[in-house]
Amino acid sequence: MFVCHSIEEVNSLVTAHEEFKACLPEFHQIFLDIQQMQQEIDVIASFGSNPYTNLEVDTLGTKWNELLQLIPQRDQLLQDALVKEKKKDELRKTFANHANWFANWTSEEQQKISESTMGPDLSLNEQLAYLGELLEEVEGYKPQYEELENLNKLIQNEVIFNNPYCKHTMESLNVSWEELHNSVARQKNAVENQILVRDSKGINEEQVKEMKSAFDHFDKNDDGRLDHFEFRACLVSLGYNVDTEEHLVNHNSEGERHSDFERVLHLVDPDMTGQVTFQAFMDFMTQEASDMDTAEQIIASFRVLAGDKRYITPEEIRRELPSHQAEYCIARMVPYDGHDAIPGSLDYLSFATALYGQSDLCPKSVINVRLVFCVCVPRYSSDARSS
Repeated sequence: MFVCHSIEEVNSLVTAHEEFKACLPEFHQIFLDIQQMQQEIDVIASFGSNPYTNLEVDTLGTKWNELLQLIPQRDQLLQDALVKEKKKDELRKTFANHANWFANWTSEEQQKISESTMGPDLSLNEQLAYLGELLEEVEGYKPQYEELENLNKLIQNEVIFNNPYCKHTMESLNVSWEELHNSVARQKNAVENQILVRDSKGINEEQVKEMKSAFDHFDKNDDGRLDHFEFRACLVSLGYNVDTEEHLVNHNSEGERHSDFERVLHLVDPDMTGQVTFQAFMDFMTQEASDMDTAEQIIASFRVLAGDKRYITPEEIRRELPSHQAEYCIARMVPYDGHDAIPGSLDYLSFATALYGQSDLCPKSVINVRLVFCVCVPRYSSDARSS
């Protein structure tokens, strides 16, 4: 018996067997010579056995005949093995053709998912429609995936261990299939959430896209979540004044110390799982901005602080706002140059207008500046203004 795992191994055995058969005439002649010598010995010698060997010519003859009978059996075994390995090889090629195609297809579909959100001209509703069609397309290819699984079962039944025609295994293809399906579904769900936020928070699609772009930039493993380190880096990139060591420390009414970043973490990750979802990120970025919709409202808030003047002084800002919030505003306001200006007066009108227009106030996008301002500067209510 012999065990082979490829056509090449069977062919090497066939070659060796043919070489062996080619030597048979020579060995047959040797056997005939031995028979001839035994006959000559029997004529000239009277002893019954050969003191130099225990082998007898009859025993050699029996062994020789047995060998001749085994040769055709060996021929048949090798032929059967060759047919079997050729069938296995065809099965390898069939699986490889399907697997290679399927792997390329999943890669192309993943690219389509990226393109669905990369196109600057696609609205959120268009993205959602596209992803819906893409999800149906992916689910429509499930029969091809199931065919691969059936081929893999045949391969396992045939005890095939290697496939030189394919670098993909069923395990890797299964991972690709699951990742593709989950990726489309996750992306579709993300766009649905963006539309929900857009409609419920009253922000436009450009704002949503900019927040998504910032989030995705720090989502290094593309799992739709930021760890706390990535989230802090994202806030810094958006212009938040988050200190790299202990952040900014405030004091509450009881005198206890807490960091701004810790306060934010409890908003976006209340269970402290270590992960911030895009939905939580969107909620945080829009929850305070939703109460400050226009430049007029910001201007009205500063007018209260300034006592109805067209300018405001650093002293007034520092008197009314917490220190880090006051310094944030002072650093970003330009000097007021009106006819009623006094030394050190600041132009809160241009500051507020800049938040809703094109401005060099911040190197980040306009939406990011507005959102930072909404968190750092609380708006005075109409009740406060009337009082």
